[in-house]
This record gives sequence, C-alpha cells and structure tokens, in this order.
Amino acid sequence: MALTIRRYEPGDREAADAVIEAALRHANAYFEDAPALVDDDRIAEYVESGGEFLVGVLNGDLVATAAFRPPKGVAADLATTDGDTAEVKRMHVHPEHHRRGFGQAMYDELEARARDAGYERFVLSTSARQEPAHAFYRQNGYEQTARTTVTIDGGDLGILVFEKPL
Repeated sequence: MALTIRRYEPGDREAADAVIEAALRHANAYFEDAPALVDDDRIAEYVESGGEFLVGVLNGDLVATAAFRPPKGVAADLATTDGDTAEVKRMHVHPEHHRRGFGQAMYDELEARARDAGYERFVLSTSARQEPAHAFYRQNGYEQTARTTVTIDGGDLGILVFEKPL
C-alpha cells in the first residue's frame, strides 16, 4: 500500500511521539531529559502561525512526520529569515520504514504546502550526528550555512543549519 499523507490530528500524539523518538534514538540524537517531542498545543501553534504538521500513515500505522512553521530558535538565530521563510521541523521516518521513499514523499508534500502558503525559503537545523539527514537535505537542494554547539544533558551537541530557496 501507498503512504497516505495528512494533517496531524490530536489523536496522533502518541504514535507521532513514538515515531520521532525511534528515529532520534536510531540516529543517536535522542536525549532523555528533552521536553515532550509532540505536544498538541505546540502543533496547534504551527498551524495557527501559518505552518503545517503532517503525518504519514501506512496500513493504518503512523510511520512518518514532517512540519514547518515560522522560524524560531537556532534556525532563526543563524539563518536568513524573513516573513517569506519557514523552518522545517520534525522530519522523521520510523527506522523500520527507512529507504522506502517515505521521507521524500513527506518532504515533497511539505514543500508543496509551504509554497502554497506563500513561503519562498526553507531553513532547518539538525544535529551533526544525523549524517543521513544531511545527505537527504543536500539531495533536496539545501546548503549548510552555519554550525553551532549547544549543551544538552551536560554534553555538547553540534547543530548544523541548512537553507534552501523554494
């Protein structure tokens, strides 16, 4: 069966959280003391601010997530941002479903919706540990524009910032 992509619904929280946690653990980028990965109020803010939060469903199971919103945090601080810029967030596929084109399908839909919403540029930040993600973003036309280090759980984590015109 094909992946069905739709907007996040409040009943998706537990499954979306599990997908994101599994993907981050697989990439060695999960931190036990991090705030909740999926929060219904935060996701509502994405949509209310002109963003989007999508989920990918396969055979009734949620297997992927992808979102965009106006830039905040590291990406906003280190990237070129203005009213025409959106930040890619929560771009994850459960590790059991890697290498099946689901990440690309989610990304393509996310980019199409961002263009339809009037955005002209994407920015994102990702950990230096997530090398497959770096390759994915570069294949989709992104350029790395900045690097910084943050301290999480008492350890330093490299953060890379990527940008792309839509």
